Parts: sequence; structure tokens; C-alpha cells
Amino acid sequence: MKNLLLIIGLLCIIQSAQTQTDTNVYYLSTNVLSPLAGINKSITAANVLVPLVSNLEYGFTISGGLIKNYHSFETRLTYGKSNEYNRIPQVQFGWNFFIFDYFKHNQSGWYVGSFARYWLYYNKYTEQGLQNITTNLTMGYLWKKNRMIYDFRLNQPLTIYSWSTIEHTKSGFEVNMSPMPEFSPVLPFISINIGYAF
Repeated sequence: MKNLLLIIGLLCIIQSAQTQTDTNVYYLSTNVLSPLAGINKSITAANVLVPLVSNLEYGFTISGGLIKNYHSFETRLTYGKSNEYNRIPQVQFGWNFFIFDYFKHNQSGWYVGSFARYWLYYNKYTEQGLQNITTNLTMGYLWKKNRMIYDFRLNQPLTIYSWSTIEHTKSGFEVNMSPMPEFSPVLPFISINIGYAF
């Protein structure tokens, strides 16, 4: 009987180890609200608020990532405009930790993490650019249903480093937790992403 329990125990350990090593999930997704942020709206409040619910991503966004065990690693690429005279390409890299997935192993659920973002605000008429590197914290919920991924995320900005191509300007660094500090000193962005896992 002891030998049988030992064999069953060893088989459970082997199965658990295989489950841990075979949990790689690659995915592609897009922010469903980023195309709306680049549309010039006749209502000023909409022009201000829509980018906040699109993670300040304008135009087309594609993200790709890897979920392994209870971690995800993601890259986001965005290209679009907030008005007729600018272009705003962006690249983001980040990592998220699935809080309860350590126990559940279902690659879904609540997560926390951090991201870094590079973005260029380029004025096509003046041919000048403002370059920025920002850091932020993330908190969200990812739901994986069969091959589909649904991801709701809050992105809290932390710091920003900026420099310009305009002559005689200086670079600057600051802690910045809100794009509109007069409105709110802490203001996270929202992103809603839908994707496909393979």
C-alpha cells in the first residue's frame, strides 16, 4: 500500500511539474478604444476624456505577449494621431503577475505589474517632436475563454522623462501621476483589450 501511495504521489508531482512547464500561452490583442481616441470630436469633453479610457493610445494598437505560469510579458505598438497636425507612435514593454494564478493555474484573473512606454509627439507641420519615456503601474483582470482573451486594465502613471527636438530646450524628469493634475492629482488610464491566444 505504501508503494502504491508513493507511486501515485510521484505521478502527481510529475504531472504538476509538466503543467508548470507546459503553460506557455502566446497572444495577440488590440485596445478596442484606441481608434476612438484619434477621432476629432465636436465635444471638447469627449476629446479630453476618451484618451483617458484608451490608455492614451491613439489610432491602431496591437499587443503581443506571453503568459507563462503566473507571469505575463507584453509589448504594445501604437500608431495614430490625436488631431490633424500630429502623429503619436508608441512602444510599450511590461510585465504582469497573476495574483491568484499561483494557486489556480488557469492563466486568468487579477494581476498587477509595471510598464514602460516610449512615445513621440510629432508635429508634421513644424517637423518638431517631443519624445517621452514614462513608467506606470498596472492592475487589471484578464479572462481567457477558450482561445479568446478579454483584458480590462488600469494604468497608473508614475514618472515621465521628456526631451524635444526644438533648439535651446532642456530635457526634464518628474513624478507625474496624472495628465491633468488640476483635475485630479492621481488619474489612472483605462484600456480594454480583446485578443486571441495560440
